[in-house]
Amino acid sequence: MSNAVAEYLRGQARWRENVAERYPDDPRNLQSARALDSLAEYAEDEDADADAVHLVDALAPFVWESRVGGEETARAVSRYGYGYPVSTAQHEEMLEEMAVLCLVDAYEDAMEAKGDDPTDVLLPAETEAARDRVYLPRRYFERRSGSQEHELEEVIASYREADDAS
Repeated sequence: MSNAVAEYLRGQARWRENVAERYPDDPRNLQSARALDSLAEYAEDEDADADAVHLVDALAPFVWESRVGGEETARAVSRYGYGYPVSTAQHEEMLEEMAVLCLVDAYEDAMEAKGDDPTDVLLPAETEAARDRVYLPRRYFERRSGSQEHELEEVIASYREADDAS
């Protein structure tokens, strides 16, 4: 079964292969292409563990045409396996990173759009903060999944206070 996340990853792998053809003396591009192809297979593996399936499902709101997420996500995906070997164990970590970066991208897009969130994944306090252009760091989004909404609202309030004080 094919999915949009796997298709996106395969597209990125083809891009890396094209770069490898232009720079045949640099093995890193081909290494990255292989890593991205392997990650794509992992992302569409119907027998993958529940965590992997959940992560791929969590990326669904961030699929736009032929991409997943925005600039930060694209940058991380383009560097996957570039200059280092990748094992299957790292695939789940990469999907986790993509999920966080997609949230970062969604928040940054909402900031630019004065609080509008076309992904519908941001919490009301986050869209309000985006509308007010409150900076939320990546670390906030890394901790988001393990927190309750009222805890996140308190954290956002502290970032708002820091913005107001400066």
